[in-house]
Amino acid sequence: MWNLLPAQKRQNALAVLWQVGARILETLGADEYALRWIDRAMRLKPRQATLHLHATRLCLKRGRLDRAILHWKKVTGEQGKVSLLYWLNRTNQHTFNASRLIKRTGACPLVEEEIDPASTSKERKNSWPRFLGRLGVLFQGPPETPPLDEIGVQLLEMGRVEEALTIFRQVLLCKGASPELYFNMGLAASKMGRHEEALEYYQRAQAGGLNNAEIMNNKGYSFSHLGRYEEAIACYELAKEMCPGDPTVLSNLASCYHRAHLYQKALSCYENALRCNSNDSTTLNNYALCLDELGRCEEALQLYDRALRVDPDNQIILLNKAACLVKLKCYNEAISICDQILARQPCCPETWGMRGNVLNEMGRISEAVECYNRALGISS
Repeated sequence: MWNLLPAQKRQNALAVLWQVGARILETLGADEYALRWIDRAMRLKPRQATLHLHATRLCLKRGRLDRAILHWKKVTGEQGKVSLLYWLNRTNQHTFNASRLIKRTGACPLVEEEIDPASTSKERKNSWPRFLGRLGVLFQGPPETPPLDEIGVQLLEMGRVEEALTIFRQVLLCKGASPELYFNMGLAASKMGRHEEALEYYQRAQAGGLNNAEIMNNKGYSFSHLGRYEEAIACYELAKEMCPGDPTVLSNLASCYHRAHLYQKALSCYENALRCNSNDSTTLNNYALCLDELGRCEEALQLYDRALRVDPDNQIILLNKAACLVKLKCYNEAISICDQILARQPCCPETWGMRGNVLNEMGRISEAVECYNRALGISS
């Protein structure tokens, strides 16, 4: 009979070696390599508290607060979060002297609006040469010219994201790094859908001492869009602890629970978000989607109607309502919604596709095929 004891002893010995090596690397300042070695030790001894504590310390030093929280929980459980929050608040107050920040990416809808790439590229093409013509003046820095980082923030607020990121990089070259600069660079990258890059910037901001609710909310947003829900939830939960009752954080956390199929937590969080802001159409839409997935279609319809009273022409909410009506076999009402959208946007492929689905459910196959052709741009 095979004896497990020698194999376990070898694993224990290897885990100790990896941990000792990690301590040496940390002493030499190679924190990133130390963290990798601790990860290897934890693969061998996943329940050893000292390894998770070591990993927590290294993650905090590297600005990976989301990972630090996960390791901390494995040692202390939920009740240990208070002491971690206390430490974060102290570092945030002592090391961060804030200039202007764009604080939030906004809500995290489960069904996002499509952006017309042609119109976006056209706007950049027209505005970019004019902007480049002013760069020489900006670098001279006359008294009436605002600082470059302030110009970057203004461009970000205007939706001119690539230009803003270019400015932030110029600030990095001219003035050097700061936590708030990395935060704004991360937000710009996130708005362009470059979430891996955004996370790198947020990590640098946190390593510089910026550990507040805004950065945790934005970091959670990027993790969620990358499908890394456990890390996203850790970020949102900490943001909620730092800023209780914030409707944006609650809505984002609820959407993340929803995506991770933690439906009961999602429903509770949606309710809390609506108590803080009862007229947020995105939260109402996402809450309805959650109920819809759980088969509670009548309740979902009520929430879609509430959302449409706030934002009557929102195409995403209208299409979600139409899909819900199909489940209830209310086909004519669903067709009516599709026709309502197509009256305003005759070339909307999503709506033609939905109309085709409804007609297919009704057994009107030839009409459904025509709608699918319109959705694919085959027939006019």
